[in-house]
Amino acid sequence: MRRLLSTTLCGIVLAALAPAASHAEGGGVVNFLSWGGTVQTMLEKEGWAQKFNEATGCTVTLVPKATSAEIIAAAVAQKDSPQVDVVMADQAAFQLGIQQGIFAELGEADMPNLARMSANARIGTTGISPYADVLAIVYHTEAFTRNGWEPPTGWMDLFRPELAGKVIVPPASNTYGMYYLVEMAREHGGSLENMDPGFAAMKELAPSVVDWTTTFAKIIDLMQQETALIAVFGNASGWEVVKRGVPAAVIVPEDSYLSPTVAGIMNGAPNPECAHKFLNWLISAEVLTYRAERFGQVPMNLDVVLTGEAAERVLTGDKLASLQVIDYDFVSKVRDSWNERFTREVLPIQ
Repeated sequence: MRRLLSTTLCGIVLAALAPAASHAEGGGVVNFLSWGGTVQTMLEKEGWAQKFNEATGCTVTLVPKATSAEIIAAAVAQKDSPQVDVVMADQAAFQLGIQQGIFAELGEADMPNLARMSANARIGTTGISPYADVLAIVYHTEAFTRNGWEPPTGWMDLFRPELAGKVIVPPASNTYGMYYLVEMAREHGGSLENMDPGFAAMKELAPSVVDWTTTFAKIIDLMQQETALIAVFGNASGWEVVKRGVPAAVIVPEDSYLSPTVAGIMNGAPNPECAHKFLNWLISAEVLTYRAERFGQVPMNLDVVLTGEAAERVLTGDKLASLQVIDYDFVSKVRDSWNERFTREVLPIQ
């Protein structure tokens, strides 16, 4: 694992083109373990790694993983000798890292932007939620219109017979897939403590699923080909699908789920000074305004003020009050068994 991470670190260095003077003024690097996806789009493709370098003199190196489970597994594997500094994942997975004691205490002395975060952004004393996504449905508007189908409005629309073989749902090991599994249990009379109805529902849906993907890039490809016409994923990724030119729309059912993204600093981080600078920057109003406007994510910094289209599509205030929040402490204890059961009972169904 350490050799793999070292290879990845050497291969993916962001902000390499930042001015040499910036390095001379501050210097240092921060190794950031998180997703590719919108994180890599922000840092690498849209220049925010260079903005961070210019602001602090530190260079950010991204270590990307496909899922939150992989992110936290990689972080836990480094517990005794960390090679990464900052870790960011969905809260359901981040909780496992908290339980393993791999994260350092966060304080305003090193990170003054902590004082500007909403109260529910603090995850214990070692985690901070920069932003949150919302579980959503993404569907191919042109195909629905062409076929005279009613637009989807709720989670059970994925079971509609006309969509058989055109559905995308992430596996339970993915955070969005986990939320959908939980919702299927609730829709069919179950609960977190009784997931049997959820697994039964997913077995019923499985023959309609064309791909159990964990990336929005795959959703884009399959929807562009019209191999898939409807998907469950995060709202931010859904807006990215639209931005990439797919004739699609994003809807958030009223009983959807808030999916906080949480970041922390590794205990024994090899680059603690740049780690604190990076995390403080990541939760700044500047960065979170960008993520809200660009990706439709819910910002947790109280100084963020949205206008125009972003104000209309980003859920805030009363709209957030209706979203469901799960018991992450409970889920962290049973998540592995859910993943194993899903792999054993659902994924093999064709």
